[in-house]
Amino acid sequence: MNPDIVRSVIDDFLQYVANSRLGCYSFYMIGHGMTAEEKTVGENAGASWDFSESAELIVARCRSLRVLASDGFQAFTLREGEGVFIPPRTVSAVVAASESAVIHRISFPLSLIWGDENSAVYRKYSEPLLSLCAAVSLSPGAARKAEEAYAVLSEKAYCYELIARNLITEVLVTVLVENEGSASPSSGYANERILAMLTFIKEHYNENIRLGDIARAVNVSERECLRSFRKALGTSPVQYLIAYRLSEGVKMLENSNLQIAEIAYKTGFDSPAHFSRSFKSLYGFSPSRWRSRLL
Repeated sequence: MNPDIVRSVIDDFLQYVANSRLGCYSFYMIGHGMTAEEKTVGENAGASWDFSESAELIVARCRSLRVLASDGFQAFTLREGEGVFIPPRTVSAVVAASESAVIHRISFPLSLIWGDENSAVYRKYSEPLLSLCAAVSLSPGAARKAEEAYAVLSEKAYCYELIARNLITEVLVTVLVENEGSASPSSGYANERILAMLTFIKEHYNENIRLGDIARAVNVSERECLRSFRKALGTSPVQYLIAYRLSEGVKMLENSNLQIAEIAYKTGFDSPAHFSRSFKSLYGFSPSRWRSRLL
């Protein structure tokens, strides 16, 4: 990348900060919303489709990863030290190429960087990122900056919020320059619909919901709900619902002393037997065996 272009974009950004209405800018630093976590991800069979209102930076720390796009296909592969930017409200999954792999993940609201949605900076720079509608790979330099930001957020030394924000800003400037003109507004509507379905499932998974309930949540027919969901994620809404219930069950098995029957009902299954059959089918272990592996 031409360093003069990057420098020009950064200067442009700083000029906008000086000239535009950013009276709320310091407010966002009070509750900055940046989080950093180290996470182990499994293979494709255990892929968990995810979305977030925040933007994410992910750096591979060992072995190799596959980043899956919302159509269920592999977008690209990440090896150790390589990274990816995932725009807010983007359906995606990060899985290990084999066995398991470790990632460093940073989540942050774009308002932290550019101010609120009414600011000139937000309109000029956040909207192009939001319209990408898919994860994008980071250049080696941007991936290193993302890893630096992860270390700063983890250590929490004096002024760490300011330092981390500056590093993240540098990463986003690189993403903007390298992806100028790559926005895909036509895919935004479909992504929003899938996002609404996923939101409904995650908010009501422990209730007795069916395909019709998911379809009504986005005002479409059951047939259209099934078609669009399967096209986007390669599975049906009901299959995703069961997988999500089971993933919540795993958390309860690992982090609580609840009886398996209680977990079954709390995750929306109609019986402990149904929960156990579904759990073993997906994970290869019974719930009790899964829990005993942790002891």
